[in-house]
Amino acid sequence: MSSRRWAAAALIVLGLGAAGCTAATSSTETPQEKPAKVEAIQGKNVKSVTLTEQAVKRVGVETTTVAAAATGTVVPYQAVIYTPDGNTWVYVVSGPRQYAREQVTIANVGGDAGTDAFLSAGPAAGTTIVKTGLIELYGAELGVGK
Repeated sequence: MSSRRWAAAALIVLGLGAAGCTAATSSTETPQEKPAKVEAIQGKNVKSVTLTEQAVKRVGVETTTVAAAATGTVVPYQAVIYTPDGNTWVYVVSGPRQYAREQVTIANVGGDAGTDAFLSAGPAAGTTIVKTGLIELYGAELGVGK
C-alpha cells in the first residue's frame, strides 16, 4: 500500500513539474522589462544606471541637493556610500531616473547627531544627489544578482 502512495505522489510531482515547465515557456508571454539599464560612461570607471519608473518606486529613491557650507559643500551622511576600497561616493542625478556615481572627499562628519558629511571635494552646491536607494543603485551598477 505504501509503494502505491509513493508512486501516486511521484506522478503528481512529475505532473506539476511538467505543467510548470510548459507555462514558463509559453510563446504568448512577453519578456519583462529589466528594472535597470547600466551603461558605461566614456572616460570614467563608473557606469550610469537608469531605472524604470516602477524600479524607482520599489527602491524608494529619494533625492536631495548638495548644499553650500563655509568649508565647501555638505550632504546628508546617509547619501554617502563607501566602497570596499575605502573610497567615498555619492550618486548624482544625471537625467530622468538616471544616476551616476561621483567620488567625494569627506572633510568632516557633524551636524545634528553626525548626520551631515562636509565635503572638501565632490559635486557642486545645487547638484541633485540620491539620499535613499544608494545600495540598490550600487548593486545594479556592479551587476549584482545577474
